[in-house]
Amino acid sequence: MMRAQLEQRQQRQQTTSLGQSPAPASRGSSGPSLRNHAAESDNPYVRLHAETPVAWQMLDDATLARATAENKPIFMHIGFLADHRACCHLSLLRLPANHRPRFVVCHLTTQDSFSNPAVAAFLNDAFIPVIVDREERPDLDTIYQNYSEAVNATGGWPLNLFLTPDLYPIFGGTYWPGPGTEHSAAGTTLAGDNSGEESYNDFLAIAKKIHTFWVEQEDRCRREAFEMLHKLQDFAQEGTFGAANDDGTGAPVAPTSPDAGDLDLDQLDDALTRISSMFDPVDYGFGTPKFPNPARLSFLLRLAHFPSEVRDFIGAKEVDKATAMAIGTLRRIRDGGLRDHLGAGFMRFSVTSNWSMPHFEKMVGENALLLGVFLDAWLGNAAAADGRELRLDDEFADVVLELADYLTGPVARAQKGGFVTSEVADSFYRKGDRHMREGAYYTWTRREFDQVVGAGASDDHASSVAAAYWNVLEDGNVSQDQDPFDEFINQNVLSVNVDAADLSKQFGVPASEIKRLVSIAREKLRAHRERERVRPGRDEKVVVGANGMVIAALSRTAAAIRAADPERADRYLHAAREAATFIKENLWDGTAGTADNALRRFFWDRPSQTRAFADDYAFLIDGLLDLHTATFEQAWLDWAKQLQDAQTALFYDPASPPPPPTTTTTSTPTPTTRPSTSPRHAHSGGFYSTESATLSPTILRLKSGMDKSAPSTNAVSASNLFRLGTLFSSFGSGSGGAGAGAGAGDGERYLAQARETVNAFEAEILQYPWLFVSLLNAVVTARLGVRRVVVVGRGEAGQEAAREAVWRRPRAEAGVLVVEDAGAAGAGEGADGLSAETGGEEELEGLRGKVEEMTIGGRS
Repeated sequence: MMRAQLEQRQQRQQTTSLGQSPAPASRGSSGPSLRNHAAESDNPYVRLHAETPVAWQMLDDATLARATAENKPIFMHIGFLADHRACCHLSLLRLPANHRPRFVVCHLTTQDSFSNPAVAAFLNDAFIPVIVDREERPDLDTIYQNYSEAVNATGGWPLNLFLTPDLYPIFGGTYWPGPGTEHSAAGTTLAGDNSGEESYNDFLAIAKKIHTFWVEQEDRCRREAFEMLHKLQDFAQEGTFGAANDDGTGAPVAPTSPDAGDLDLDQLDDALTRISSMFDPVDYGFGTPKFPNPARLSFLLRLAHFPSEVRDFIGAKEVDKATAMAIGTLRRIRDGGLRDHLGAGFMRFSVTSNWSMPHFEKMVGENALLLGVFLDAWLGNAAAADGRELRLDDEFADVVLELADYLTGPVARAQKGGFVTSEVADSFYRKGDRHMREGAYYTWTRREFDQVVGAGASDDHASSVAAAYWNVLEDGNVSQDQDPFDEFINQNVLSVNVDAADLSKQFGVPASEIKRLVSIAREKLRAHRERERVRPGRDEKVVVGANGMVIAALSRTAAAIRAADPERADRYLHAAREAATFIKENLWDGTAGTADNALRRFFWDRPSQTRAFADDYAFLIDGLLDLHTATFEQAWLDWAKQLQDAQTALFYDPASPPPPPTTTTTSTPTPTTRPSTSPRHAHSGGFYSTESATLSPTILRLKSGMDKSAPSTNAVSASNLFRLGTLFSSFGSGSGGAGAGAGAGDGERYLAQARETVNAFEAEILQYPWLFVSLLNAVVTARLGVRRVVVVGRGEAGQEAAREAVWRRPRAEAGVLVVEDAGAAGAGEGADGLSAETGGEEELEGLRGKVEEMTIGGRS
C-alpha cells in the first residue's frame, strides 16, 4: 500500500525540494578509537548494551560531526526492550530492595550479532554505531520504518539501518541473524543489488557489503540515499493537503473558514464498507498477523452511540453489523492466546489468524487502550438492555476489572510513581536458569500442567476439564510452522477452546461445576507460576504518552463502576492521580513559557534529556480531561489548558494568518495570502509530531493522522481541542470549567484549531477513510457538535449524577461535563426544591432529573 501511496502523493504534490544532494566529504583520518557510551544514557534499553563490544554512540551533534569528519556511514540500531528479537533483558532475581536487578545475556540480535567480536570489530572500524530506543525517539522510528516498508515491503523491530553521515538511508531491514547461528540459513538479497552475486545470509556479510559499496561507489551511494529520502519526503506530506492550503496551482490563496471542506458523514459509511470487506468472518479481527487495533474497534462500537443522524445515514443494519464485528473480535481477544489467562494483561499481537500464538511482550499503553474498548463494550451491553445498572457478572466486566487491576498493581506501576512501559517477551523458565526464551513465563507442557492441577495424574478429572478448557495438548498446541527454530516443542499457550456449556455436555457435569474446576485450576497454576518461575523483566521508563493513556482509561473506569464497586473505583482514581502528580512534579517545568518545551518524554532514574513529542502532550491532556471529569478537581483542567497551549506553540501548523477577530459588522475581511509552504511548515492546520528545530534537516517533520497501535496524535488532539473549546467557550465559561484568566476567546480559538486539525487531513481521509477512523470520530463532532452535559450543583449527589450522565454510556463524539453552580438555579435549589449541596439517595434521584444533555456547535 505504501508504494501506491508514494506514487499517488508524487503525482498530486507540488514538488518541494529538500535541497541539492549533498556532496561527498573528503575522507579524513580516523580520530581516537570509539568507546561504548551506552552506560551514559538515561534510557534502560540503551544502557543494557553497555557490556557489548560494539562502541555505541549517542545520536547527537558530536556523533554526526565525527561521522562527517571521518566520512564513515552510520550504523543505526532501533529497538525496544520488550521485543523478543531486539531486546536485552533484566533478570528478576530476588535481590534486596536497594539493589538493581543485574544485567544478563542479551537475546537474538544483541546476543548473536552485537556480542559477536567479529561483528562488533567491523562495525566499530567501518561505521559509527548508534543505538536508539524507538520509544524514546518515535520520530526517527517512524521515518525509517516508512523507509523499510518502501524498500523491503516490511517493517518492525529491531530495525537495522546503514545511513550516510547526514542520516540519509543507504540500506536497512529488520532482524538479520548473527554469523554462524542456526537462524542464518536463509539469505538476504540487498535492495538494488543486480550484481548476480549470492545473497547475504547474516549480519556481518550484509555490513561488509554495505562497506564495500560505500568505499567503491560513494557518489552513487549518496545519490541513491538522497533520492530515497526525497521520496520519503513526498510520502511525509500527510496532513498538508487540507482544503485551505492552495488552489491546486501552487499559488497561495486566502484562508478559508475552518468549517470548509468536503468531510462529512459519507466518509464514515465509506470507512465501514472497507473495514467490513477486510473483516475475518471466521476468526474475527483483520488480517494476519492479528493486532487488537483498539482504535478501529472503538470506531465500530461508537457508531451505535453517535447522534441519531449517523445511524440514519449509515443505516441501522450496517451499524448493528459494525457492533457485531467489534464484539466478536473482543471475544476472540478475550479468549485467545493474547490474554494472560492466569494473571492479567494482553500481549501485543498474534502471529496466527486464530489469535492462538502471541508475541509475548505486554505494552502497558496498549493495555490501557484495550481497557477503554472493553469498558465501552460492557457499557454498551448495559445500554442495550434499556440502560439498566452495571453488574459485575455482565459480559466483559471480568476483563475490565482484571485489566484495571493489572494496571494499578505492582507489575505495571513504577516504584517512584507512574506506570512502566512494558513487560518483556523473554524470561527464565526457572530460577537459576542461564538462558531465557520467549514466552517461558506463560507456556506449559501437558506434564507440568497435570502435575500442578491434578497432582501428576493425566486422567485426573479436574486436570482433564482444565486442559480441555485451555486447549492444553500432550504434544503442545503450537504448530510447527509457527516454531521454525523448535523453541516451543511440547509447549502450550493457554487459550479458551470451548465454553463451559460445551464442556458440561462433554464431561456430564453441570456448567457451574465446570466453572468451579476451571477457577481452582487457575489459582493453582497462578500460584505455581509465581512461586517457581521468574517473571519477565520490565521496561521501567515512565513515558508521558503511555501514562496519559492509562490515566484516561482508569479515570473512565473508576467513574463508571463507582456504584457497582466503590472500593475498586477509589483505587483506580488514586493510581490515576498519583501518575498525573508524578509527571507534573518530575517531568514538567511549570515555570517555563508555552514557547518552551517544558515537558520531558520519560523518567527513568531521572528525567530524560529527550523532550516530549506532540503525542505525549495529546495523550496526557486527554488523560487529564478524563481525570478532571471523574474527580471534579479543577487543578487537572487548569494543567490540561497549560499543556494544550504549549502543544499548540510547539507543534501546531497554523493556517496563517489567523482568522480576523469577531466583530459586529458584516463586512467581508480582505483576503490575505499565505506564506509559502516548506517541508517543515505547510500552513494547513494540525500538529506535527516534532518541533520545527531538529538535530538534522534529514529528520523529516511528520504529521500523524493514520491510526496505528494507538489513535493518531492529531485525532486525540482534535478531540482535546473540541472538549477544551466547549469548556472554555462563552457558553460554558465560568460554569464548572473555565480556569483563572480563561474566557470566551480561548474557547473559540480551541474550537477553530480543532476543525483546522480535522480539515488538514481532508485529502487523505477522502481517499483512505478506513485508515483515519479516529479522525472520523472528530468529523462527527465537527459536523454534529460536542455533547455537553450540564448538572446543577457541586455537592456529592450532583457529582454522582454527573458521573452517571457522562460515564455510564460508551464513548461516541467528543463530550464534556459542566457543573453549574446551584445559585444559578435559584439560591441552591432547583424546580423540585432539592438542595444541590446535600447528599442522600432521594437528592440523587432528584438531581438525575436535572441532568441536561445538549449538543453545541457544528450542527448543519
